[in-house]
This record gives sequence, C-alpha cells and structure tokens, in this order.
Amino acid sequence: MKRIFVCLFSFITLGSFAQDTPTADAIIDKYITAIGGKEAISKIQDITINSTTESQRGTSETEIKYKFPDKYAMSMYFNGNPGMTTVYDGKNFKSSGGFGGRGGGNGGGGNRPQLEGNAAKIQAMRSNPFFETMYKDLGITGSVAGTEKVGDKDAYKVEFSTADGRKWTDFFDTASGLKLKNFTSNETPRGKFEQTTIFENYKKFKGTDVLIPAVSKRSGGQMGEIVSEIQSIKVNKGLKDSEFEIKE
Repeated sequence: MKRIFVCLFSFITLGSFAQDTPTADAIIDKYITAIGGKEAISKIQDITINSTTESQRGTSETEIKYKFPDKYAMSMYFNGNPGMTTVYDGKNFKSSGGFGGRGGGNGGGGNRPQLEGNAAKIQAMRSNPFFETMYKDLGITGSVAGTEKVGDKDAYKVEFSTADGRKWTDFFDTASGLKLKNFTSNETPRGKFEQTTIFENYKKFKGTDVLIPAVSKRSGGQMGEIVSEIQSIKVNKGLKDSEFEIKE
C-alpha cells in the first residue's frame, strides 16, 4: 500500500509540474516581452555595442556591430593591441586573429575556416541581444527541463538545440521572465569545454526602449571569471554594408 501511495503521489506531482510549467515558446515570448517587446525591438535597424572585459590577461575592449536582419562585425583589442575580428556579411562568417595559443601571447591565431549557411548565421547571431526573436526562423527548438535556482531566484531551465546539433541551456527568471544564465558544453580537440555566463543589471541604454544586460560574468576553462561590462550603445546610426564585408 505504501509503495502504491508513493507512486501515486509522484504521478500527481509530475502531472502538476507539467500543467504549471509553460512551454519553451511561452518562456521565450515572456522574455521578449520582458526586455521591451517585439515592436520596440523592430525599431532597431542597427546597433553598436562597446564593452570592456576584465580577465587574468588584463583588460580588453570589444566593439560589436549589428545591422539587422543579418549582418555582424566584431573587433577586439587587448591592452590596446588588435586581437580577434569576426565578420558576417549575411551569407558567410569569418573569424581571424586572436591572442595566441596556450602561451597566451598577443596576436597570432591565424585565419579560421569560413562558415556558411544557417551555421554561419547562428554563430554570428549568438551575441545578438535579440537572438531569441530569430529562433523560429533559424529552426532552433527548446524544451523545458524543470526549474533551478540561479542565485536567490527561481529559473526555468530551457535546453535549446539546432538542426546541426548545437546545444545550449538558458535559465529564465520565473517571475520577471529575464534571462539569468547561459550554459554551454562543447567537445574540442583539447577535450570538453564548459562555460557558464551570468547576466546582470538589465537596463535601457540611451536611444532604445529595450532592456539589455549591462554586465555578463563568464566562467569556465583556465581563465577564471571573465567580467564584461557595456560602456556604450549606439542605435540607428546608419551603419553601411561596407562595414560588414569579408576581406581576403
């Protein structure tokens, strides 16, 4: 009788959880609404984000440009020296440069193979503050894997995947709807690499009615915690297509 009661209680609990937990699509919709809504996001034709990052290697500066719907460029400087650059022209994604290998020297890294098609667009748009608005068009699907604590907040744990096998997990505040954390795990030639990113201090920057996390804290690998903070955002400044050309 006791075993039957336990099984019945478990069944009822799981059923209640399934009824009370929103779908992944509903969680994404709530997040988009929480940061300002699709109408406010649609008014942004281009955006330039300048940020600084503190790590064990020192301070780096990053400038990211997006011209919507599908162009991206990033330039990184490390202690004033040119580092990695990436460009997506709407069809192809190319990354070059870097800060060297295990020795941590500046420069080097060489050119990396170009990506094409959907894989290129997903790679380019991962740092887009409005990436979630593109999930359906990019064929990204999600499933809710329960709830977990992120700090002192309850969060929905949502596992996302692409058609070509990329996976990541995001955690959304059950109350506010805002994204609190991202987790990725990838196999590399050096073994499995896991990274956790915490998003903090959502605010509206000048020129936009959309909330963007001003601070992100990454941890994983040998670098320890890496803290990035947005210093400025420029919206609708008329970025030219020439700023997103891939140069050989």
